[in-house]
Amino acid sequence: MNILIPMAGAGKRFEKAGYTFPKPIIEIENKPMIQWVVESLNIEGNYIFIIQKKHQEKFNLISVLKALIPNCKVIITEGLTEGAACTALLAKKFINNNNPLIIANSDQFIEWDSSNTMYQFVSKKYDGGILTFKSIHPKWSFAKCDENNFVTEVAEKKVISKNATVGVYYWRKGKEFVKYAEQMINNNTRVNNEFYICPVYNEAITDKKKIFCKDIKKMHGLGTPEDLQNFLKYLEK
Repeated sequence: MNILIPMAGAGKRFEKAGYTFPKPIIEIENKPMIQWVVESLNIEGNYIFIIQKKHQEKFNLISVLKALIPNCKVIITEGLTEGAACTALLAKKFINNNNPLIIANSDQFIEWDSSNTMYQFVSKKYDGGILTFKSIHPKWSFAKCDENNFVTEVAEKKVISKNATVGVYYWRKGKEFVKYAEQMINNNTRVNNEFYICPVYNEAITDKKKIFCKDIKKMHGLGTPEDLQNFLKYLEK
């Protein structure tokens, strides 16, 4: 299984708030944020990270990632892309195959039963799977599901259900993510002028692919200074 974590965003909100380190290595209780992300995923596989060249040059992120996962692959991008889906496709040579693929955001801490959930996704041969939690805040992406918990539609930054996505996306075959992501980009299907990862599932759903929606125990966003402060308060409890 391949686990792809794009972490090449601008991180402007943290920069504006006075943070000097890029978001993935902002320290939370003596651990960089990306370590919290990987440890909460708790999935064994081939880890692939995508980072910005300027972050590597200034902070040597590769050494941090290799200390966390010695055999990981790291892809360096020159600058910002047209969205997370474009960034993920920079790993095409590693994921355009029949191996299962997890794409995870680089700024969330999740409480879930990783082994049972992944066993369910793989053994049931779902074409894809989306982890969700209950929220109606429009900063998230959302999945609308039928009575059997199969996804009928996803939407980015638009509330279409109470199933907000966690930011962890499963594909039974990595090549299908590549196919549908490229299809979405060719169709110029953007949100706020960007190509996001979650809406790629709409292309697959149109193609009659079965995407399962799985609720998890708890999700903690770490993507903004406000989110981070809330998480720190949670850790103090």
